[in-house]
Amino acid sequence: MESLNSLKNVLYVDRIYRALQTIRHRQYTEKHQNTIDLRTSELRLFSQNGEDGVLDAILRGLSNSNTFFVEFGVGDGWSCNTRMLAEIFDWSGLYLEVNADDHQLLKQRYLHSKKVQCINTSVTPNNINTLFEENHVPNEFGVLSIDIDGQDYWVWEALDDKYQPDIVVIEFNSFKNPHELIVEQVGLPSELPLSLTWGASLGAVKSLGEKKGYQLVHIEMAGVNAFFVKKNLLKEKGLTFMGITERSPNFGLRGKNHSDSVLYGDKPRTDRTETNVL
Repeated sequence: MESLNSLKNVLYVDRIYRALQTIRHRQYTEKHQNTIDLRTSELRLFSQNGEDGVLDAILRGLSNSNTFFVEFGVGDGWSCNTRMLAEIFDWSGLYLEVNADDHQLLKQRYLHSKKVQCINTSVTPNNINTLFEENHVPNEFGVLSIDIDGQDYWVWEALDDKYQPDIVVIEFNSFKNPHELIVEQVGLPSELPLSLTWGASLGAVKSLGEKKGYQLVHIEMAGVNAFFVKKNLLKEKGLTFMGITERSPNFGLRGKNHSDSVLYGDKPRTDRTETNVL
């Protein structure tokens, strides 16, 4: 019965995304091209949720981004935010994955690719700039995707301002009060099951984005990833993205938090130390 319910949920979610594509097509033909509705742009090809469609819509609006991506916390590459860019749009990019087994599968996926690098390493605030430099990440590039289940905020904060991705996709904890600037303490290891206090609040990542010159344009329906675009690009191109910029926990579109016992079978921990970043 449990497997049947899981299958029903997958089919249900896919039906939602197919319907959104129909809506998006209609709205794109009716609206001026400088106004893009991200609310109905969500689509899942390889992403966990609707991130593929949101990235596609933003990139179409920007039109001339440097076709290079960086993603870490990518696992084996089966489901991630930039696989569409690598395999459909033929972008160059860098994958950083700490798990050795996942890295081997990831490396096998791009075995003969001359455009995609796959590095087996952890990403921390202390080594992020060295990793970018050693792997020849351009100063200006298209997409940075951060998903390391906890230290996401601190890694983005530590990234040198010389690295200027057009778009930043970052995971946050939608269970935290979005109006508070709360982040787990720097240096904590990634742990599963996730605690209720893992990662950063939306308010914290939004504040950090603004300090770095980025505007929050959308949060996908599951309340997992926030999308930021460089403010100067929005102004330069006269772009307006219509998106949702606050979400409640809706993991798997089931109204659940990442840490819910329904997901992991364990009682969520609340022992992950937090700090205020005001």
